[in-house]
Amino acid sequence: MRGNGLLRDRSLLYLLAFLFNASWVLITSLMPLYLDYLGYRGAGIGALSSGRTIFAAIAAIIAGRVSDKLGHREPISISLAIFTLLGCILYLKESPKIVALIYPLIGLCFGLFNTPATSLLSELSPSTSMASSFAIFYSVMNLAGIISSNFSGWIAGKMGYRYLFLSASFFSALSLLLVRMLPGRTVEKGKSLPILRDLRSLDRKFYLFLAGMLFHGFSLMSIWPFFSLYAKKGIGLSEPEVGMMLSMRSLGLLLTLVLWGKISDRIGPSNMIFLHVFFSSFAWAAYPFSPNFPLAALVLGINGVVGAMDMPARRSVAAGFSDSKIRATAMGLLDFTSGIASSAGFIFGGLLWDAIGMRAPFIVASLINWIGALLLFMVRKGKS
Repeated sequence: MRGNGLLRDRSLLYLLAFLFNASWVLITSLMPLYLDYLGYRGAGIGALSSGRTIFAAIAAIIAGRVSDKLGHREPISISLAIFTLLGCILYLKESPKIVALIYPLIGLCFGLFNTPATSLLSELSPSTSMASSFAIFYSVMNLAGIISSNFSGWIAGKMGYRYLFLSASFFSALSLLLVRMLPGRTVEKGKSLPILRDLRSLDRKFYLFLAGMLFHGFSLMSIWPFFSLYAKKGIGLSEPEVGMMLSMRSLGLLLTLVLWGKISDRIGPSNMIFLHVFFSSFAWAAYPFSPNFPLAALVLGINGVVGAMDMPARRSVAAGFSDSKIRATAMGLLDFTSGIASSAGFIFGGLLWDAIGMRAPFIVASLINWIGALLLFMVRKGKS
């Protein structure tokens, strides 16, 4: 009976993740194009993306702590309520200043949702198949991403960007109806859990793992806003074509996430995360040399296959290095560290884009990423 209950709870969490990511991708997939439409240059787009990531990082560590103390439902509910409101504001007002204020707050919503959701999933999953559970979780999210990426290009091209934001608000509001059905947590009254003491209890290799993911996050976000911009400005694609091409990465993720999750359970998640970071550099460097839609879509599909190695392993490594009582805090620290590094990466990539050219962010990020691969090589261990 207990097993059936855990399966039901995981299935509910998968559905919630689907709806959240559908709304998230509707807003974020074409946001660099929307910012370009509003008059922002590469550095400005990078700065706003950086702000979004900083807010997500801060929210992640707060949400992790709240989840360990009070339960997972509270930060998830707050995330979805704020996200619904922000989407409505973006729909009602088309303004560069409004977007500059709201886009960072969208990151806040992601941090409040992602850390509690993944921490809850780790508690609902057997340790021997945890990576597989995360693989299903991210497969569901990427299925939502594929659907939303394709619809985002169509909606923006036929109806305008404002209706992306309205659609995102609808799915976010729908998600709120499911949150109260998630399992809660009994709070131990009168018991304090000082965060510094808890962080000192983490395995020392966890901090080496954090350092490796810091370099990886910095490198990835140096190029993240520019996948869509390069497709439009470098290849000359329309908004619907950009949306369709971006969905190829999500398709690569979707088709291989479960496979990588099972392999990660067999070889150990720390080995898998090293392989992911190492091969990511090759996939990134190839993209800005894609001259047309078919080749760019193929390269993005390969990026998706390589990217699918990441999240099941990343979360499993973090879970393996932390006690269950502080697991959400550990995952929040992971998201916080990656987020702060990513925020610097956005700005760095924007400066490279403006100063050197469209290929520069991808090439430089690929080289820096190998520092992270070296650190993660030192973290590797067998199946645990």
